[in-house]
Amino acid sequence: MQALPADTNAPQPPVIKAVECLSACARGCAIALARPGSWTYVYGNMSEADVADILLGAQGYVASADGIPPWRERPTIFRKQCVARIPPLEIV
Repeated sequence: MQALPADTNAPQPPVIKAVECLSACARGCAIALARPGSWTYVYGNMSEADVADILLGAQGYVASADGIPPWRERPTIFRKQCVARIPPLEIV
């Protein structure tokens, strides 16, 4: 995914960063969407065939105000393959 050209029509293209492990072994290939002050999502059972939907879902996430894109606007894989939704971390 990192080698793909950025969508120049996206209002804010997502930044793709590889990590070693998300500890979601039972859910196959996993991805996370995170940004400061927003909800974080972890999705599992992803494959190379899902790249277009992953990028579409990531664009919706980046475009949302709080990290919660409208349910019906999310790709089906994001509605059905969510492993976790984590609230924004507030450090006091």
